[in-house]
Amino acid sequence: MGSVIKNNTIIISNPISNKVIDKINITSDEKIDEIIQRSKNYDKWSSLSINERCKKITIFRKEIVKNKDGILKIIVQETGKKEFDAFIELFTVLEHCREITKIAKKSLRSKSRSTGILKNKKAYVQYEPLGIAGIISPWNFPLVTPFTASIDALLAGNNVILKPSEHTPLTSMYMKKLWDSKVGYNDAWNIVYGSGQVGEVIVNSKYIDIISFTGSTKVGKKIAKKCSEVLKPVILELGGKDPMIILEDANIDRAIKAAIFGGLYNAGQACISVEEIYIENSIFNKFSDCIKQKVSNMSSGENSSDDIGAIITKENYNKINMHLDEISEDEKISGSVSTKGMFIAPTIVTNAGDNTKIINEETFGPVISLRSFKNESDLIEKIHKTGYGLAGSIFGKNKKRIHRIISKIKTGNISINDVFTHYGITSLPFGGEGNSGLGRLHGKEGLRSFSRVKSVVENKYTFFDEPWWFNRKKSMEKFLSKAISFYKW
Repeated sequence: MGSVIKNNTIIISNPISNKVIDKINITSDEKIDEIIQRSKNYDKWSSLSINERCKKITIFRKEIVKNKDGILKIIVQETGKKEFDAFIELFTVLEHCREITKIAKKSLRSKSRSTGILKNKKAYVQYEPLGIAGIISPWNFPLVTPFTASIDALLAGNNVILKPSEHTPLTSMYMKKLWDSKVGYNDAWNIVYGSGQVGEVIVNSKYIDIISFTGSTKVGKKIAKKCSEVLKPVILELGGKDPMIILEDANIDRAIKAAIFGGLYNAGQACISVEEIYIENSIFNKFSDCIKQKVSNMSSGENSSDDIGAIITKENYNKINMHLDEISEDEKISGSVSTKGMFIAPTIVTNAGDNTKIINEETFGPVISLRSFKNESDLIEKIHKTGYGLAGSIFGKNKKRIHRIISKIKTGNISINDVFTHYGITSLPFGGEGNSGLGRLHGKEGLRSFSRVKSVVENKYTFFDEPWWFNRKKSMEKFLSKAISFYKW
């Protein structure tokens, strides 16, 4: 069922058993203000060199490895997801910590730039911390989403205030204990707990220098509007309606395996889940029959033999069912549910109506919609209808055709004959277009998103005043006027 809030207390329950796991006090407005002020005045972390910050993140990574069993246990308890789904989350965080430190050492150092004709000048760009980064994270990935963003912001030299989802705060609490006990620099990374009201306090604070929000498009737009009023930079990683394209020359077996994983991993509760599969007309029936057969033999439940875990929140559980209720029985085929409660059977939907929620909205569950397309213009029109543009994938053999198609898709991330892997490659920036957000996390682009980019010019030597200053002589003007004709432009 997720969490409920009563008397300023978050009561966290296991989505499968509905048993209470723990209770956490909501962080009061006064406490948040105190944390912000403390963070504002704390400069020990930002004073470290980039090499020193990387060393501290490496210490943190090794501490995560030592405590991996405890971390995995908490993730499974508060989300109800399968143990291997939680393991993939842990693995991704460890890989990110390992690789992003290497990237940071290169991409956050001062970089010299050409001065062109002005040979007596020295020019360079330096990357400075913005100050305090407010990070607001969702419930579907309580480890990987908040901590990859936090690590990026910390490496850039910022202090971080993280607000995890009220449905899954225990993972963040556990990680904060590891940070404080092993890394130190406690005020470099603080965590506040509560509902959207707590997130609102973070967004509205004049002392928070940048907001990184992962969540719904509806809330993301509100945050963007609020930040725009004071020109506060914002990174928004929002919803997705991620398409998978199956061309007629695709390896059908690989494409089906990728589709099932991409659509059903974490019970479909991922912003980059495959929600729609567009199949070329000539192979639609073949692909459709094969994937239906495989999915009909899959199951959701708490048993180790079940393929898919729980839906994490009651609100999302109800939304998925609302989407499915619009679809007639002859348009869908489902696997089974072995356990009562917050489980939804893996489902394939075919030929849903153009006006259904399954086609036009993010479902965020173990549901995959199959649609045919007759040509490339038809395909692109259907993909862009929702306005989302987070990720996508395409399967086929004709590379020229594949690259022609993906050049027309407005999206932040795309995979060729693969799915999901782009998120796990730390050097690649991650983010969306349109209703899927703006800005980028990960890679050098993510690190620099949390940085003030400052251009610096200095004189290497000075023989005379600059020829464009007001005290220039007329003879200098004549000289420059003639010289322009002889210079090798």
